[in-house]
Amino acid sequence: MKENKKGLKRNEEGITLIALVITIIVLLILAGVSIAMLTGNNGILTQAQNAKSQTEVGAEKEGISLAYTGAVAKKNGNGAVTDGDMDEQFGLNGTKADAEGTSPIIVTFDESNRQYMIDENGNITGPLEAPEETPEPEAGGSIATMDYGVIEIKWLLGDTNYVSETPNAPTIKEDLPEGTTMELVKYENSNWVSGTDYNYDENKWANAKVTINGVESYFVWIPRYAYKIIYFSSQETKAAYLTNGDTSGIIGYSDSRGIVDKEGRKVNGVASTTSLNVGDYFRVHPAFMNDSANNYENGGWSEDLPGIWVGKYESSLVNKADSSNINTNSSTAGNIIVDSSNNTDKAIAVQPRMSSWRYCTIGNMYTNARAYATNLNSHMLKNSEWGAVAYLTESKYGRNGEEVEKNDNSSYITADAGISVNPEQSSTGNETGIYDLSGGAYERVAAYYNGGISLSVGSSFANGTSDEFSTAYTGTSASSAYKPGDATYETSGWHGDYANFVDSYSPFFMRGGDYDDGSLAGVFYFYDSSGSANNNGYSGRLCLAVK
Repeated sequence: MKENKKGLKRNEEGITLIALVITIIVLLILAGVSIAMLTGNNGILTQAQNAKSQTEVGAEKEGISLAYTGAVAKKNGNGAVTDGDMDEQFGLNGTKADAEGTSPIIVTFDESNRQYMIDENGNITGPLEAPEETPEPEAGGSIATMDYGVIEIKWLLGDTNYVSETPNAPTIKEDLPEGTTMELVKYENSNWVSGTDYNYDENKWANAKVTINGVESYFVWIPRYAYKIIYFSSQETKAAYLTNGDTSGIIGYSDSRGIVDKEGRKVNGVASTTSLNVGDYFRVHPAFMNDSANNYENGGWSEDLPGIWVGKYESSLVNKADSSNINTNSSTAGNIIVDSSNNTDKAIAVQPRMSSWRYCTIGNMYTNARAYATNLNSHMLKNSEWGAVAYLTESKYGRNGEEVEKNDNSSYITADAGISVNPEQSSTGNETGIYDLSGGAYERVAAYYNGGISLSVGSSFANGTSDEFSTAYTGTSASSAYKPGDATYETSGWHGDYANFVDSYSPFFMRGGDYDDGSLAGVFYFYDSSGSANNNGYSGRLCLAVK
């Protein structure tokens, strides 16, 4: 065999090159393994960083706990701990953090920028995922249909925009005038008794009883939440998503970006309504938001709310003396103000097995609702609040996409004469939910088109502008006057429910449908109304914004 000039045989040179290549490959593999061991999800550096972060979080929570304990000791039972009390204690123990808000208090650390929540009992939650401003989406999107959608919900902490694993506990007001009480109740042995057993994960909503001078009324707690609507191309693709998480049928969203196609582009012809993104583009529902900066145009409040109490049934009229039901089957009986000199013996009640209050102008309904319990911020349900109920009903915490059964009682009896007999008529499919949302009487809400030519019948609130207790719309179509969360444009026609917007001649909204509307009735039903007292089938619902 010939040798090359370096004295190596050809086969020896080939073996040497192969060995060199193999050695390099092995070294690369070892290097890759080493890098992965250092930097991978379970790598040494990653684990070290996680351990460092966990240590910092533990120290930050300990600093909050020490400050809270010190604040409690200093107050010595004289009132609740405030953000000012916490800041004072931070200064004393050298904790570099700032506290803000009350019940809950949000604590932000200077160096890490982590945020925590501490409630009135000293319980610490966090670190919190901070909400972000949603960037303006590109224009040019379109959605072929919005008929098939799923509503997803995230609970929010207290009156903040931070996501929580659990809903806010119901707010009960104890400092009330003599003769007025409010208490949590539960349904037991076919009766409402003191106590609570709510669990929203199991579709059991919290209930309360308000008693005013012996007249009882029942309300259901709707906790503060953020929502996102996912639109699908058909009922089949929607069902596939609910069954096994198949996302192939998604065609768009309604969320903190507004209404967008699946690429996130704003849908043409719909006004942009961007808002805070509380994670994966979830939008804080306007019914709970401080909306004062927007002049209450979205149906919000002068401050953020942890939740609202919604009448469990349509409102009824009763005699104060014995709570006996008054059948308002004429404008003479129904179109009254209960605290006027001629009607001081009458009162509003929210109870089952009552004929709902009808034959009343929308203006008088509004006035009566506001006078029911001013210390509880009672009012006639707004469109935004109807939407908050409808969306929670449609979500997995309510009926999970199943339509609420219609109350088809032709005598307009609330809960169709019995909540145990007809649980499918409630928002939860059980006794803890809200009734009469589908069928019963049409329900007027405190919302209207501000260009209506006949607003005088609702002059008690319809003055052309929105406020905390009523909402003015500036257009006569659901798309041009789009307001997020009000269960009109975003959910128009869902479950086949009738959808007809207000106009100049019939400027007032009504919701839910009538007992004889068949399949057109439902929680996503909306229609126009003149607001007059000359119709037998129009009623309303109370709401409490307990602050």
